[in-house]
Amino acid sequence: MFTILWGAVRSRAAQGCALLVLTALPAAVAAAAPWYALTATAHASAVVVAGVPAAERTLYVHRPGDTGGDPESALRVFGESVRRDLPMPGADGVLGLSRAMSTTDPAGTPDKVNVDYRDGFCAHVRITGSCPAVAGDAAITAPVARRLGVRPGGTIGVAVNSEGVPIPLRVTGIYTIGDASTGYWTDPLFKVESGLDPIFTVAPTFTGGALGQPVLAWSAEVPVPLMRGDGGYDLGDLVARAGALGEITDPTGPLRAVLAEAGERLLRAVLLAAVPVLLLGWYAIALAGRYTARDRRRDAAWAKLRGGSRSRLLALLSGQHLAPLLAGGLLGLLTGAGAGWLLAGAPVAGERVVTAAWAIGAVLAVLLGALGTLVVADLLLIRTPVVLLNREVPTARSGRAALLADLLVIAVAVAAGYQARSGSPDAGVGAIAPFAVAVAVAVLLARLLIRAADRGGGAALRAGRLRLGLTAVRMSRLAGLDRVCTLLAVAVAMLAGTTGAATADRDAHTARAEAELGAARVLTVRAENWTALRHAVAVADPQGRYAMAAAVDRTASPPVVVVDTARLAAVGVWRPEFGPRPQPPAAVDAVPLITGHALVLRVRNDRPAPATVDAILQDEVTGATVTVGFGPVPPGEHTVTRRVTGCTGGCRLVRWQLPSPPGPDGRSAPEPITLHSLRGRDPDTDLLSTARFGDATRWRTATSDAGLALAGGAGGLTVAAGGSAVKSGADRLYAVDATLPLPLLLAGPTPVAWRFGEPAINVLGAGQVPARVTAEVAALPVLGAAGVLTDFDAVRRIAAETGATGITQVWLTGDAPAAVVDRLTGAGLIVLADETATARAGRTPGRGTAPAGSFALLCAVIALLTAAAASAVAAAVDRAPQRASARALRVQGLPASTAAATRHLGPFALVVAGTASGVLAALVARRVVGEPASFFADGWRLLPPPEALGWLPLLGAALAGFLVLGVLGWLTAAVERTRTEGTPR
Repeated sequence: MFTILWGAVRSRAAQGCALLVLTALPAAVAAAAPWYALTATAHASAVVVAGVPAAERTLYVHRPGDTGGDPESALRVFGESVRRDLPMPGADGVLGLSRAMSTTDPAGTPDKVNVDYRDGFCAHVRITGSCPAVAGDAAITAPVARRLGVRPGGTIGVAVNSEGVPIPLRVTGIYTIGDASTGYWTDPLFKVESGLDPIFTVAPTFTGGALGQPVLAWSAEVPVPLMRGDGGYDLGDLVARAGALGEITDPTGPLRAVLAEAGERLLRAVLLAAVPVLLLGWYAIALAGRYTARDRRRDAAWAKLRGGSRSRLLALLSGQHLAPLLAGGLLGLLTGAGAGWLLAGAPVAGERVVTAAWAIGAVLAVLLGALGTLVVADLLLIRTPVVLLNREVPTARSGRAALLADLLVIAVAVAAGYQARSGSPDAGVGAIAPFAVAVAVAVLLARLLIRAADRGGGAALRAGRLRLGLTAVRMSRLAGLDRVCTLLAVAVAMLAGTTGAATADRDAHTARAEAELGAARVLTVRAENWTALRHAVAVADPQGRYAMAAAVDRTASPPVVVVDTARLAAVGVWRPEFGPRPQPPAAVDAVPLITGHALVLRVRNDRPAPATVDAILQDEVTGATVTVGFGPVPPGEHTVTRRVTGCTGGCRLVRWQLPSPPGPDGRSAPEPITLHSLRGRDPDTDLLSTARFGDATRWRTATSDAGLALAGGAGGLTVAAGGSAVKSGADRLYAVDATLPLPLLLAGPTPVAWRFGEPAINVLGAGQVPARVTAEVAALPVLGAAGVLTDFDAVRRIAAETGATGITQVWLTGDAPAAVVDRLTGAGLIVLADETATARAGRTPGRGTAPAGSFALLCAVIALLTAAAASAVAAAVDRAPQRASARALRVQGLPASTAAATRHLGPFALVVAGTASGVLAALVARRVVGEPASFFADGWRLLPPPEALGWLPLLGAALAGFLVLGVLGWLTAAVERTRTEGTPR
């Protein structure tokens, strides 16, 4: 039997190669799917865990105990019990001891302090002096050393309480924590809650006495595989059953839930991408089995005539498939593993065997499915009588089974489309709705195509159009034309749908990331104040091409984002949903910058006693506040000169401070002070003339206070008490150097307070600042659907020396030079975080096949190759009868040019029909399923989603399908031309 099978395989090498290719393609997908799912999940989990603070991924066990005179033994026994009842393979647990004590400083003031021991303490700190080595040695921090007045070599006394007997500890060194963000320092038992920094010593110090009853501690960072629950590991269950160990703190629950959800999303996406390709692959193998059944019919007839049993017949027929199936499976396994490696990288350590096992199992499943499909076709041959097996023309079939299958496909598509339009589009068959609808449309189009080719070919021949007629007739007589065209159309539709979904998903994630950040790249920085931030940005980018200052205050009501509107157009990402891009506020004729070394103020004091007049300035480089006091000014008119220091970068006048002493009734004195002029000296500068002082529109008081009354005139600005009791802010007179009311963009509902009064925002130190809404928009960058946006420099000027709250940022363009961060830090900023829109978009969870990323595109390409291979098999089977027909027609006088045109137009027509049907099927599927409401797993829909199937993905899929299938059709025509070179001309 083996010899017969081997001879059959060798004599039908072309069929074997076709089956090998058709098996290798789905096998590659099957091998790549688990490789990609497991490896991508592992790598993504590692990235997610690395981005979480160590305190949220570290588990702690605390138990009060008694050392019994042997602390090292007690600690060892405790550690063994933890490892036994709470096993965490791969975790590096840290043991420790802690005892709450009290100590007294040289002034006799008691304070709390912990005396602690931890494994590996000296490796995690920097010590000036020596590390504790024997019982009684201790290491302390520099603040504790200053507080207690000790140095290395000195002694500290610790006791249970302030009245207890002190236990002396020898200070051997001053320690400084190396990196407080590591898991080693996250245990709250060894952190300062209140009192002094902990005193660290060695374990033998806890031998007895007050230190003999410490809290035994164990902590460990949970490894990523245990977080994911690899191998069935359930940390939550172990923690629940290990309560006898003591107090267990497990903050990893939310992180474990996030990892589990992300893994499920990725697995679901991989299955949604791989399963349709596997189904197409099995279908293509079934078609190939049907096409190549002509030669196996002779084998079955030969075996039946010689009295072969059913089992031998099945072995003879199906045994021919084993060699190409096994070879294709091996090739697919190697190809899929390579593709998985390229797409997701190498498997993480410890999971390589599992990954390989899953890949091999998936390939075996594909081989079994393919073999089962072919065996079913062979069983039908076994049941066929010998007379029918020897006929050259197979018995005509009724087509009822095919019609029933088509109706079933349409029913599934209808159900899937309905569910996709429901409230749970990702549940049940709704998840495969685009694929199901595309298949149904392709089936219907294929049936229409074969009808059109049949009837249209006859009509063309009767009309004398030989080329068109013969081409149509050739297509209509192609074995299984409708199935081949369906396969081609579904493959092209899958490629178009996958490409469109991937493009739309990328655009949606990028748009969301840019909307949440405000720019392509955002640095979160720490600056002394907003003025220093603005100056640093100006130093890093003088032309304003790629950097701008910004700040966000989400705690304000409403939330506020402030941006440098002068640079926003060049740096920020502005979308139509954000409304009209805000323009820089109109310039205000502010007080010139003060650059001199002295100020001269002419003032008249109408009060009966000397008055204090202070000018509050702000350095425009450092943001430092400079106070120039002109008082006390005696009653009457005076010219007062005062030196100015601290304005090397130029200072602007922020405000005047004119306190009014309370009268006998507790209210402010009513007598005014008149400011006439202000000049600068060295160099001489006219800063505020009498006319400028007299313009009351240039000055304002804090809007929340009525402590000052202003009156401008020809003699200057008269400032008097407003009659209210003296309170904070009542003596402040601000220079107006920013546009008021402050222009705002508003998103979301109008704040309640604004509905009953004028809009205003609270600026720290300046009270409620009047504002005006220039536009109401659907959304704002960073804040989303609720908040206000205004100008950074305007708020900076209004907040003045008091500063403004919020998180300070520097927004950058995507092409900002790498040196910009160095320039910013060189200008005094501290960079706390650096985030790009690209990185943020990659971390935002998507839905559908989006989490599968490039694997989904790989599946679509393999689907197209599978369809091309199946069509090649169909063309090869049909080649002999078509060649015979061409020879017969040539003998009857058919011109050679017409025969050649027919030979080329047939494959070309099939390619065009399959590609066009695929594009149309993809469009119909998208219309039926509808546009996704959101591309994100969390349902985020602040911005309108992009079109899921634009013209660019459709055009790309059509060109790719036409190229692949067109090359195949050209090769088919070339082979047929070679075979018919001897035909009479």
